[in-house]
Amino acid sequence: MQFVYPSFLFALGLIAIPILIHLFNFRRYKRIVFSDIRFLKQFTEETRKQKKLKEWLILICRILLITCLVFAFAQPYIPSSKNKTPLSQSFVGVYIDNSFSMNAINKNGGLLDQAKQQAEALVQAFPDQQTFLFLNNDFEGKYMRELSKSEVINAIHATQLSPSHKSLQVIFNRQLSLARQLVKESGNLYWISDFQKNMEPLPKINNPSNFNIHLLPISASQNQNVWIDTAYFISPILKKGNQNKLQVFIKNESEVDFENQAIVLKMDGVQKVIQNVSCKSGERIGLSMLFTLTDFKWHELSISLTDYPIVFDDEYFLVAKAQEYLPVMVLNDETPNLALQKVFELDSFYRFTSISLQQIDFNQLSSQALLVLNEPRSISSGLSDELNRYLEKGGAMLFIPSPKPKDELSIKQFLTRVGLKMGNYESISLTVGEIESKDPLFAQVFSNIPSFSNLPQVSAYWQISPITTNYRNILSFKNLDPFLMRTHVGKGSFYAFSSSLQAAYNSLVKHPLFVPIMLNLPLQRNRPSPASFLLGEKSVFQIAVNQSENLLSMSKGKESHLISVQTKDGMAYGNLNGQINLAGVFNVKSGEIPIAKLAFNYPRAESKQGFFEPETLSEALPASIMNADLSVFKETILKEQTGDEYWKLALVLGLFFLLAEFALIVWFK
Repeated sequence: MQFVYPSFLFALGLIAIPILIHLFNFRRYKRIVFSDIRFLKQFTEETRKQKKLKEWLILICRILLITCLVFAFAQPYIPSSKNKTPLSQSFVGVYIDNSFSMNAINKNGGLLDQAKQQAEALVQAFPDQQTFLFLNNDFEGKYMRELSKSEVINAIHATQLSPSHKSLQVIFNRQLSLARQLVKESGNLYWISDFQKNMEPLPKINNPSNFNIHLLPISASQNQNVWIDTAYFISPILKKGNQNKLQVFIKNESEVDFENQAIVLKMDGVQKVIQNVSCKSGERIGLSMLFTLTDFKWHELSISLTDYPIVFDDEYFLVAKAQEYLPVMVLNDETPNLALQKVFELDSFYRFTSISLQQIDFNQLSSQALLVLNEPRSISSGLSDELNRYLEKGGAMLFIPSPKPKDELSIKQFLTRVGLKMGNYESISLTVGEIESKDPLFAQVFSNIPSFSNLPQVSAYWQISPITTNYRNILSFKNLDPFLMRTHVGKGSFYAFSSSLQAAYNSLVKHPLFVPIMLNLPLQRNRPSPASFLLGEKSVFQIAVNQSENLLSMSKGKESHLISVQTKDGMAYGNLNGQINLAGVFNVKSGEIPIAKLAFNYPRAESKQGFFEPETLSEALPASIMNADLSVFKETILKEQTGDEYWKLALVLGLFFLLAEFALIVWFK
């Protein structure tokens, strides 16, 4: 036999009180004088024996009464065959799902509020000396220990909605790890959640037999969520004074259509665009919104819609900054190509520089949006290394071959490094026969494909072919040999013509395709900093900086954080490490100097509606399903923890001995 509250057994010392009363009964008898006591003496002896018997029976009743009362408070039990582990060696693990999907509602109110109420009722069902492990999706360090009953109730009350989401396997691993760390032999794990799928496969947990999982599912009354799935700029380069286009995608997983509802675009908190859209149930639609930047400063953008009850994904944040100019550098070996200079001088947005390969300053390469390698007759190993490094960092480069190279081998070796093979030089006339119109290089260029009779022609070209699978033929001759092709090197893009752009060798410089091709090439350089980042367990960001930084400050209103970053090649890379968990736009400073703005959004995994069936999940884990009615939990849980209980029997016996004592005193003469 064991006791839930063994400390009450010290109260057995109270047995000494009736014993002392019995031993030191100093009652004085009144003396009465009789003339003859022959018959009274016999009667007195018989009465004295009965009185002693009565006193001994009363003493026994009092001792047993105190013993039964003490046992009733100590709550004796015999452990069941299923659980023979004492309470001191087991624990109760309570997990509350506080992810954003728990913001849904049903007829009883919000799911998270119900989960907290049920968790508290569950905890209250256990003895006061039971130890607990509390867990929610935040995995806060202050709860990574044994908690008393009052502490776990306070933790339940403090639980709020969080952008974090953890899989069931991760939750179980954390609870099991802490249990083993605390040397707990067994435990009961109670998971209160809507058990959202989040596009995860059906979990199968490797669970030791001495840890029991109990599921308490809470579900919304209906699937109802419309959200802004994502948003991005159509062009990687934003221009001052232009109509910049923002692409927005909306997803509707409600059971009803989203009809003629307003989508609002704000810039720096001021409404700029409002557009009514409709999205049928189960569909995902895209729409474009136009905005204008009037300066070269950083601006905060937000797109929002109105939806209830799940609202965390109803707003999407971005940052925008107009680019002042795009630097383009042409590296010439001999005579510059004037056509290149003229096309980039058409738009003041491009800052054109033309230098000789013999006068190149390698430090200037990294800042260029486009490098044009114009008819090099040879490429030194040092230049090859610098150009390859520029591509690896995300640069865009155009190669125009020379019809008469001086060191053909060095050029072939350079092209091999970027994934191309240069073959024979063919002096034949060919016409461009195919255009890859969907390539980003031709974005917003064609309303229809030009006729084949009006495409550029060449009189001689190099046979260039790819040696990797990561390539695309953008312009091809009728014999399918490439005229303009692209490969990827690291983060950068390498474009190569197969023919010289001199008028004597092809007609492209006089063709309408020449201007859009050349002006779009600098736009293909990888965007140095995305318009927004996602919050989560591994939230990272990157931002362009002018100098080496080790520490940046990020602030939004009264919230401020210091973020350690690593700087490399003009970019600062940082990890939030959970410091920021609120979506929005943060100002970034180096010391007191503002350098940029960063936008963070909540992940949309919790937006998707879809939940595991409790029976299916119970069979897969395996686990037992708990009834939502917690009124009988105390009896059920104590039965699981303590087996057969005897405190009620002890209480009944105590009452019996109390009545027996009363009967002895009143009726035993």
